Amino acid sequence: MIIMKQIFWIFTGIIIFASCGKGEQKQNQRIDFGEIAPQLLMDSSMQLQATASSGLPVSFVTSNSNIAAIIGNTVKFISAGKVYITAQQRGNEQYYEASEISRELIISDRDPNKKTQKITFDLPAEWILSRDNQMVELNAVASSGLPVRYSLSSNVYGRILNDGIQSYLYLYHAGEGGTSGASTYKTSITVTASQSGNDEYNPADNVECSIRVTGDVFHN
Repeated sequence: MIIMKQIFWIFTGIIIFASCGKGEQKQNQRIDFGEIAPQLLMDSSMQLQATASSGLPVSFVTSNSNIAAIIGNTVKFISAGKVYITAQQRGNEQYYEASEISRELIISDRDPNKKTQKITFDLPAEWILSRDNQMVELNAVASSGLPVRYSLSSNVYGRILNDGIQSYLYLYHAGEGGTSGASTYKTSITVTASQSGNDEYNPADNVECSIRVTGDVFHN
């Protein structure tokens, strides 16, 4: 009887130890989900782009399915309005659940009684980073004279800054996950310029520009 009890407790201890060890091996993960540029109802849908550092698939939910519906990685525009799209990753045996990230999505409808406007926007084809934290001036102009908004599809490489007068693309580094070669690193960054209109003007079509970043600065 004593031997049986000892065997029982040994096996119990092994199970508990294995369970604890398994839990301790879990890793944290994060979601990269950039801002969403304003969209036009007439465009009907758009693809959502979000990634998890774990490599696991990211799912999306909408705050109002009467304005925007989610089908896989696509958001379908139902009506004009504002919703929030949330990116989720629930984790698995290896990774903990990631913190959710929500982004605002504005869907606008064109009014035949309003004026049209157009955005002019360009970026240098290439930007060479010699050090961290450099800024590229953003120069988009709307024909209406209204202020232009900028957004990035990913926040891994940089973010948009505005000093109250001028907007900039603030670059962190040559790009986490960039391609290395001959001690340099390359990545491509896409900036979207948008103008959502007002009482006089309809929203402008979004304009996307990509810039290839090359440099000897690389952080993981």
